[in-house]
Amino acid sequence: MIRLLAVLALLLAASPAYAHKLKLFVTQEGTEISGKTYFAGGGAAAELDGQVVDAQGRVVATLRTDAEGRFRFTPPQGDGLRVRFESGDGHMAEAVLGQTAPSAQTANAAAPPVNAATPDVDAAIARQLTPLREQLDRMESRARLSDIVGGVGLIVGVFGVYAWVASRRGNKS
Repeated sequence: MIRLLAVLALLLAASPAYAHKLKLFVTQEGTEISGKTYFAGGGAAAELDGQVVDAQGRVVATLRTDAEGRFRFTPPQGDGLRVRFESGDGHMAEAVLGQTAPSAQTANAAAPPVNAATPDVDAAIARQLTPLREQLDRMESRARLSDIVGGVGLIVGVFGVYAWVASRRGNKS
């Protein structure tokens, strides 16, 4: 019984570490890249140093977040650029720039010719969508009721298996 309580205590102690998982949100606005670093609980990762790394692993730019965890930069030319931030306590978040979903590539290939007003419209839409994308990303990283119920169910199930094994041992003696 003491072993079970020790395992349960370890499981409960491990969950706060996940609450401090570093998250990275990156979006492109015209030629600039902007983003935000934050912890899974929603708190901003302020004054954090980051890097932009090319496909060969060379650092091509350094970044620093502001008090709200936000950053902005103009990326150098090249494919396979990655934005990486590391916190002092060992957490790391990384995003690859320039990746487009295949369905979006297909849709872009069939798109009508771009007129002069499109870049302004695209920029306006990007400004409006960025807060919504950030909010969705934050919501995905939160623990939901189903996660909590699933965790409790797992603990009850492990205890049930332990009780079953213990009762089987008691019957043999």
